[in-house]
Amino acid sequence: MKKNKLYIIEGKTYLNHINDEVHLYGLLHQLAFLAGRIKDEEDVFHVLDAVKRYGEIAEEKFQGWGIPGRYLVFGDPKDLKDLMAKELAEATPVPVEEPKPKKYKDEYIIPGYGFRMLVGDIHNLIVLYYSLARRLSEAETEKDFLRLKKKAGGYEKVLKKLYRSLGLPEDSNAAQDILEASIIRRHNLVRLEDVEEPQDEGDLEGDEVWSD
Repeated sequence: MKKNKLYIIEGKTYLNHINDEVHLYGLLHQLAFLAGRIKDEEDVFHVLDAVKRYGEIAEEKFQGWGIPGRYLVFGDPKDLKDLMAKELAEATPVPVEEPKPKKYKDEYIIPGYGFRMLVGDIHNLIVLYYSLARRLSEAETEKDFLRLKKKAGGYEKVLKKLYRSLGLPEDSNAAQDILEASIIRRHNLVRLEDVEEPQDEGDLEGDEVWSD
């Protein structure tokens, strides 16, 4: 049983996850905004069209991630084992006296807890989106839509909570570069090229992803 693992995630894979988070955030923000502005039957049809279109986009992205459906239900990190094997590689520290290969330029070391949190952020966005989309798709009467409008009117509070969870300032426009920098800080990601010495095991306590 190995503990205190560190992992390398390719820059391209990492950026793809960030781009998907930004995209899902945009869909959720726009859907909440549209729901909060429903005034008549025509607005309702516009929102329903958006729900269908956004749902197709979200489903396409989710299929591309390869996140097991079981994890979506139970949130058990052990179910991410195959995904991690695909996207992550266990880091081997490079001695100071040896030159660092160029491939490290665009790769990060991510602690196990950081990976769990990153997947958790995506999981929360999916849950928020599907919760709102499902309520909209199931609404049939004017009373249903009025209830949804009232609930969606508080979307700013939800977004502020989401901002805090992602480490973003409340006045942020959630631009990709700002979100990326925030997540790097929040998850304590370190470029492999910046690691000069192997870390002591004691410094990594609690970073294991799972125990076999």
